[in-house]
Amino acid sequence: MPIDTLTPAAKTQRMRRYLRFLGADHDAAQDLAQEALLAGLHQWSDGNAPLAWLLGTARNLFRKQLRTVGRRRELVDADRLHELWQQHVVDDGESERAALRECLANLPERSRQVIAWRYGEGLPRDDIANRLGLGSEGVKSLLQRVRTALGDCVRRRMS
Repeated sequence: MPIDTLTPAAKTQRMRRYLRFLGADHDAAQDLAQEALLAGLHQWSDGNAPLAWLLGTARNLFRKQLRTVGRRRELVDADRLHELWQQHVVDDGESERAALRECLANLPERSRQVIAWRYGEGLPRDDIANRLGLGSEGVKSLLQRVRTALGDCVRRRMS
């Protein structure tokens, strides 16, 4: 069967195999083959683009995707590395610890005490519940609210 008489489905299958050979993953090969077919519909009035043209278009779309993803990856990685450097290397996390100390100091006394008992002294929830006259589930809820408030406070101070 001559190449130019292949059905669109057969052409799509060949483009997918070609793109997989070039290194595209399954989903990318499918998407790029469909994009190449759409380009063929716009380029060829009868919608019957030659396979060689479709393969070249698919290859060019794949190269474009690699360049775009490569640039994005470099930007994201560079931004993330800069952020990690600032957070963990430059100040060794001291700014986060300072923010946490400030947030702890601004908590109500009962909340500070619960945090001190649980994380400072390592008391189990049942012991804290006995000291506060609450149930174990009440202490669990209180600890969740205090941890959430502390996390929000630290994030606000860090931004």
